[in-house]
Amino acid sequence: MSSKTPTIRRYGDSAILIDYDVPGYSDRVHTRLNHLARTLRAQTMWQEVVPSYKSILCVFDLAAISLTQAQEKIEETLKNLSRSPKTKGKVIEIPVVYGGQYGPDMAAIKKSSGLNQSQVIDLHSGQDYRVCMMGFIPGFCFLSEVPESLQHPRHDTPRANVPAGSVGIAGWQTGIYGLDSPGGWQIIGRTPLKLFDTTRENLFLMEAGDTLRFIPSSKALFS
Repeated sequence: MSSKTPTIRRYGDSAILIDYDVPGYSDRVHTRLNHLARTLRAQTMWQEVVPSYKSILCVFDLAAISLTQAQEKIEETLKNLSRSPKTKGKVIEIPVVYGGQYGPDMAAIKKSSGLNQSQVIDLHSGQDYRVCMMGFIPGFCFLSEVPESLQHPRHDTPRANVPAGSVGIAGWQTGIYGLDSPGGWQIIGRTPLKLFDTTRENLFLMEAGDTLRFIPSSKALFS
């Protein structure tokens, strides 16, 4: 199965899973997947379209359409996708205070990478990241692959509370906590931006398909 031809399978009684068979993170697959997700969202038949790193879950109302009809619609959409106009997500700059009280696991990343703090910051903020999926709490964004030398396992025992805005590393992933939450990621910094805010018209600052750019900043951000 090539990365251009996903597997389409039924996922319970009222959902279809579109799955690209790729090892790890693929920017090419993620670009195509988000193009597909945006195309599916523009159709009226889906109750939810939920993208992840390499798959999309499409949920529908079984009282309105059948599983067969839903699968046929997805197959038709995939067939015609290359003729659809490509859309791009937003580019969002994220100011981050790295290290110190805002990055309590910076020492662990320095030790495993063999880099000093300035080098860790330069490396982590030196590339753009794709927003691959949203979860496991409101506003938490799972981003594309962190540079190899910064990759680090998550904590064996999660912290009871990780502050909202914390920027972390877990294995090859990097991400940002949307709310105060228990969590086991290695925290290297924090942003004051609210990724999830019930007072905004758009509750979420970002969505899958957007691009994030980390901007190293001083702790005056929090004063």
